[in-house]
Formats: sequence, C-alpha cells, structure tokens
Amino acid sequence: MDRATVYTQEQGRSVDFLFAQRATMIAIAKLAQAALGSNTIVRGLAVTPNSPAALNVLVGIGEIYTMAQVDATTWGSLGADSDVILKQGLNMAAQTISTPAPSTSGFSINYLIEVQYQDQDTTPVVLPFFNSANPQQPLNGQGGNGAPLPTERQGVCAIQAKAGVAATTGTQVTPSVDAGWTAIAVVTVANGQSTVTTGNISVPAGVPQITSLLKMMQLGSSQYAVDSSTTANQVALALTPPITSYTDGQEIVFKAANNNTGPCTINAGGGSVPLVGAAGALQGGEIVAGKQYTVLYSASLTEFVLSGQTGGSLQISPATASNHAVTLGQVQNHGLQTITGTGNFTVPANVFFLRYRMWGGGGGGGGVGSAGNGGAGGAGAGEFAEGVIAVTPGQIISCAIGAAGAAPGPGGGGGTGGTTSFTAGSTTITCAGGSGGAANAAGGGNGGSGGTGGTGAAGTRIPGASGGSGAGASGTGGQGGSTGGGGGAGAGGATGLAGSGAAPGGGGGGSGGAASNNGTSGGRGQINFEW
Repeated sequence: MDRATVYTQEQGRSVDFLFAQRATMIAIAKLAQAALGSNTIVRGLAVTPNSPAALNVLVGIGEIYTMAQVDATTWGSLGADSDVILKQGLNMAAQTISTPAPSTSGFSINYLIEVQYQDQDTTPVVLPFFNSANPQQPLNGQGGNGAPLPTERQGVCAIQAKAGVAATTGTQVTPSVDAGWTAIAVVTVANGQSTVTTGNISVPAGVPQITSLLKMMQLGSSQYAVDSSTTANQVALALTPPITSYTDGQEIVFKAANNNTGPCTINAGGGSVPLVGAAGALQGGEIVAGKQYTVLYSASLTEFVLSGQTGGSLQISPATASNHAVTLGQVQNHGLQTITGTGNFTVPANVFFLRYRMWGGGGGGGGVGSAGNGGAGGAGAGEFAEGVIAVTPGQIISCAIGAAGAAPGPGGGGGTGGTTSFTAGSTTITCAGGSGGAANAAGGGNGGSGGTGGTGAAGTRIPGASGGSGAGASGTGGQGGSTGGGGGAGAGGATGLAGSGAAPGGGGGGSGGAASNNGTSGGRGQINFEW
C-alpha cells in the first residue's frame, strides 16, 4: 500500500491528506478484488413492498461492487486517476422507488429495478481559504467568491426504475438493462392496482447477488445454480459470482430443469461445452428434471464430466476387474461357447472375464481276451477344472481338446485319455486324461485311475473318478469312472461289450468276461467358455 511521507517542520499540503485516503482506498480495493473477483456483484439491496403498501417498492440497504476509475475527475487538489479498481457503492438507507400503474384498462407494465456505482461529490460547504493579503482575515470561499464546495466524494449505489412499455396483461415486456447498470428485480403492475405486493416482484435470472463469503463457502452457493434452460439436452447456469472461463477440476452443482434424451451440453458462463458421463457421451435418462447433479471440468477433454447425481441412470465404464460394477451392455452380452475340437476361440466384444469349465479325455475300458477269467476293468475319467480368467475383447485363446482313450481289442488294456488345455496370453490351464482299464485276468481286470495332475490358475479342480475293477470268473466288467464336473461313466458289460464313456471325460466301461470282447472308448474332453 502506498503512503504519504511528511517531515518535521514541513508546511502541510492538502494533497498529502487526499493522497493517503486514495492510497488506502486502492489498497482495500485490491484486497476486495482478490477475494471477490472483477465482475460486478451486489449484496443486500432486497426489493420489497413498502409499508404501508402503495404503488412503490423499497430497495434495502446494500452495496454494489464494480470496476471503475480511481477518480474520473479531479478530486480536491488531486488530479484525476484513470486506473481501474474494484469500487464499493453503498446504499446506507432503504430507498423508495415509484412504480405507478398504467392508465389503460387491461394493461400491465414491467419496471426493471437497476443499480449502478457512482462517485458523487456531496456535502457542499462555504469553506474558509487563506488570505495572503490579510492572513488574519480568511477568504469566504475559494478566492473569496462565497461559493460552496463539495466536502465529500462518496461511492454510492445509484438506484432507478426503468419503465417498460405498457401492454395487454401477459404480453408486456421487461425493458433491457441500461449499459453500465445491473438489474436486481422486476416489478409488474396492472391497471387498477393500488399497491405492490410480494407476488408482483421477481428476481431476473443471473442477478450477481452474494451473501457473506464465509456463508457462501459453508453453503456452497458460489458453485451451485438452478438450470434455466427450456431446451432438453442443454444446461444453462448462472453462478454467483459469475464466471467467464473454466479451470481443470472445477466443480459445479446444479438442479436440472429438463430430462435429457441424448448427448448434452452445459454452459455455466464460460461457454457451451459437452456434458458427458464416466463412459462417454450421455445416452438419455441420465439427467432428470428436478434432480441435482455434480460435474467436474476436464481441461484436457474440454468438457464437464458427471461425478455425482441424485436421480437418473448412472453411467459407468465397462468392468475390467472382478469387483467392478458391470454395464448393462456387458450383462446383455452374456453367452456360452462349447468347444469340442482343437482350435482357437476369439473373445467377444465388451468381454473382460471368462468363466471356464473343462474336462480331460476319459480312458478306454479294458477288453476280454478269453472267457472265464472275469470281467475287464473300467477306465478312469478325465480331470475337471473350473474358474475365471481376465481377458480382453478380441483376444485369441488357443484350445486343445483331450482325445477319448482308445478302445482296445480283445484282451487289451484301454488307452489313456488325452489332456485338455487352453492358453490365454501367459496363462495356460490343463486337465489330465483318465487312465485306461486293464484287460481281464484271473479274478477280473483292475479299473483305471482317474485323471489328475492338471495345471493352471487357482480355481475348482476335481480329479476324475477311477474305473471299477472287473468281477471274478465270468462276471461283469468294471464301471467306467465319471468326472467330477459331470462327465458320464461307461457301464460295465455283463456278458458282452460294455458301454463307452460318455462325453465329456467319462471313462469307458470294462467288457464282461463271458466271452472274448473288445474294450470300449472313453469320452472326449471339452471346454465351456461362459461370459
């Protein structure tokens, strides 16, 4: 802050007193501008009916803050200063503003109450001036002219009512605000009306009204506005104090005026920009009239993004991890693919996780070489596994399906089922095939063991069941094992050929021992992908 410097025994100068006041005013103005900004704002100045009621209104105590020249004209002995600062205009007492009714029947008129900052030179006094010709006798007025001079320069809030054109009630138009003035209220008066009531007074949209800064911070009113748009998919906001540009991370809360039916724009004073959701452009149903929404500005995207809402559909990004919420598109994209042959599987669009269920191939059941030794052994079933893996849309997954264990000839042991596997990126998961059943021997052949030892990610893993052993003498062949995941077993033969293992992964049954018989094949492996 600038200060006047004076010295001991220096003769006093009038400019020193005025300079000190001007410097103080400038310092306070700069501090106020740092807190309030440089846009015109008003505080107080409530427009209310008079008491007793009449065809006039009261404009209450308050202030206007606006950018103006330090001193547009000479002030006392100080010259004009054209530098622009934030100046405070005071209205220290309620003022009565006349609003007469129109004289034509059926007509009404709108009065625009507007305010403006003004410097006014007031309190004129005839001042004594130094008389160099006779120092003992002061001059009466400057140069002895006896004329009064203003003794105060006041920063005031000027108030006026601008009358519109009277017209048929309902068609009258509010006049536009005058240049350099700020609208604070509209008063509507009809022909025959004798008093102004509260219902005749309205506040136009965009009045830059503020309360105390601490209260505004507590209430969040500086970042809240009610949508004034009358068009769907367009949000129009007038913040107090107003803004003319947006900054990265800026938060605004608004109450919506309309439902949205598709992509939206928002204008909060810094120009119209897109209003989007977390996953992109709005689709309709996200904005509901009367509900409140919080938006954040992204400077890199040049758009506001919905970050909170009290109504409407919530837009989210597609889930990419197990604990993420899923979109409707992901749920509606549910599907199942059964793979029974070796090849590739392509992950569908918008799919980020796959549930797999897989079976190794079942072993082949044992054969009977000669009657009388007993039934052959049933084969073991293929191993079963299930779980969930993360994938990306369009990813290629290579799949290998375990072959069924081969059926042997008379007196031969069944073949081992093949290993089923798939590879997705760096993840490979396998399920072992089941062992074949033994040929018949004295007392009956032994059943094959179920498939075990598969590898891969954590999940559910169930070994295949072992096949049953054949009965003694000329008895029944062994039952084939079934997989833990649902693969069927092959039935043991009573006097002849047994049943083959059921796919996926079932072990073949052992043949009966009454006569020479071939063994049976197992069930092939399989992979099911579900999303």
